[in-house]
Amino acid sequence: MSSQMFANLSHVMRSRDPAHDERRAVRDLVDLVSHVTARGRTHGIRIINVSPLGLMCRSEAELLVGEKLTVWLPLVHDVQAHVRWAENGRFGLEYRTPIAISRYASMLELMPARRLAW
Repeated sequence: MSSQMFANLSHVMRSRDPAHDERRAVRDLVDLVSHVTARGRTHGIRIINVSPLGLMCRSEAELLVGEKLTVWLPLVHDVQAHVRWAENGRFGLEYRTPIAISRYASMLELMPARRLAW
């Protein structure tokens, strides 16, 4: 097999490499029960990690990629966001407007830290 056959798969190899992280912001591991409101309904979530730009959560809700919603966070309360990705009950949310670093630091102090990596 030629190496050219695999030339277009470099993105797959990078995505499986734990040293390669394409996130725009470092995530802080947390363990916080909260809720999102989407399509007029409120759904429980458990926030797994968070950053000034977004978060990852788990939920039994059926949220759709691209869907607009609000997520409740300590100190900043209802934050406008949208679903960036969904996979097996896990969801990546991106805030419409990033949380200011000073407010983010204060918000993070109110969230219980996760003891184990996800």
